[in-house]
Amino acid sequence: MNVTLPAELEKYIEQSVQDGAFASVSEFVEAAARRQMQEAAHFERRVLEGLQGSVTPLTREDLESVRNLIKPARVQQAA
Repeated sequence: MNVTLPAELEKYIEQSVQDGAFASVSEFVEAAARRQMQEAAHFERRVLEGLQGSVTPLTREDLESVRNLIKPARVQQAA
């Protein structure tokens, strides 16, 4: 498998390997893929838990809670 990355990510990965956080670039990519799989599984479990619960009206507090959850991702995405 060949992967093309922006220079910034390539430099970060190479630095992580040089710092000893990972033994190789392959190990870094494997860890990143595993983490993504875990996050996706966690999200799916949470959605399924929500679907099994009782349905209640959406409140302003609920909406604000959702906004607070996605705020860090939006900030990170914009960077």
